[in-house]
Amino acid sequence: MARPKKSNNNTGFFYLLPKEEETMRVLWSTKDALSASEIASRIPDRTWPASSIQGILRSLESKGAVKVDSITKLGKSYGRLFCPVLSANEYALVQFNRYYRESDDQKAGISSIISSILKNSNIEKSDIVDILQDIIKEYENSGQ
Repeated sequence: MARPKKSNNNTGFFYLLPKEEETMRVLWSTKDALSASEIASRIPDRTWPASSIQGILRSLESKGAVKVDSITKLGKSYGRLFCPVLSANEYALVQFNRYYRESDDQKAGISSIISSILKNSNIEKSDIVDILQDIIKEYENSGQ
């Protein structure tokens, strides 16, 4: 996916509020661009009014998290279809980079996060080793 545009805070880092994260989870779970009403209807156990989704989508647009994919006829009028600009993994990386900037010890941060993920995973140790070996091979072959 494309990199998100700079957010309004000029740092390139942004945080998703809970309603924004719920909205993004819906968009991350599908390959299709969705209308605001489709997004609102797919949020499980939504406790806020569906009419709030327009404001949430405007906020996500200003943060560079979503974009208008197309404009299409929705019923009797036209509406915008939205898609994410970044994946869930890319958003997680944005959050990682918020805490471990270049001036900080990124190596220690990466080690700490990987260790935490492994300790809190329900995946079998042998499967984790296989996954890590595959990641190392892919990284070595990428020329980075």
